[in-house]
Amino acid sequence: MIFKNILSCPIELQQEVRNWRNHSEIRKNMYSDHTISSDEHNQWLTSLHETHTNHVYIAFNDNIPIGLVSLNNYKPLWSTADWAFYLNPNYLSHKGLGAALEYHFLNFIFNTFKLIKLNCEVLETNPLVVKLHQKFGFIIEGIKRKNIIKDNKRVDVVLLGILHEEWIEKRPYLEKIINRI
Repeated sequence: MIFKNILSCPIELQQEVRNWRNHSEIRKNMYSDHTISSDEHNQWLTSLHETHTNHVYIAFNDNIPIGLVSLNNYKPLWSTADWAFYLNPNYLSHKGLGAALEYHFLNFIFNTFKLIKLNCEVLETNPLVVKLHQKFGFIIEGIKRKNIIKDNKRVDVVLLGILHEEWIEKRPYLEKIINRI
């Protein structure tokens, strides 16, 4: 699996990412679940040219774009960042693909950015992803109680984090599992 900066990908693929994000299965697990317009998407792409703290990648498996991964709030001074991902909706039913993406991205990000700590946030309504992150060594560090509104209900946001040394310890075990997928 390889990760290409979205800005170095063809315009057609950059625009296709908007369709992924607007898919109902993806939107339901995001903070904002409105349909993203073409203008809003293009403004977001433009903003990526102007930032050093947010890096967005398209994940490719055998030259097929399978998902989007973002590294946000990158703080080189502290060697920390946040991350999030979603799969191309055409591959949501591919068992193990999310795990493979997470494994390869953690390797990529810890090696490329020399992070000490990586954080993420997951809606309580997405317990499978919370469990996935825990399988990879993330620890639940807190809960933002009733922090956002989804489907007219207030929901919690689960805060998770992993330290570089925790990843190094967990990686050999996970590599064996990923190689079987």
